Amino acid sequence: MDSGSGISEEEQAKFFGRFYRAPGAYQAEGVGIGLYLTRQIAEKQGGYVKVESVPGKGSVFSLFLPRP
Repeated sequence: MDSGSGISEEEQAKFFGRFYRAPGAYQAEGVGIGLYLTRQIAEKQGGYVKVESVPGKGSVFSLFLPRP
């Protein structure tokens, strides 16, 4: 788990949107495309990305891909 601010359940789906930036993250570097691309690539390979998060505590992002 990271030590970030965590993501509310309502916000979690938005984090995988193209160019989405979390409120308060606009001062940080980036354009908001990393998680979008990760999800797109995973889905094209038959996998998926999952997020578990607790607001105020942090988040864990997991990538699942099928075995060859």
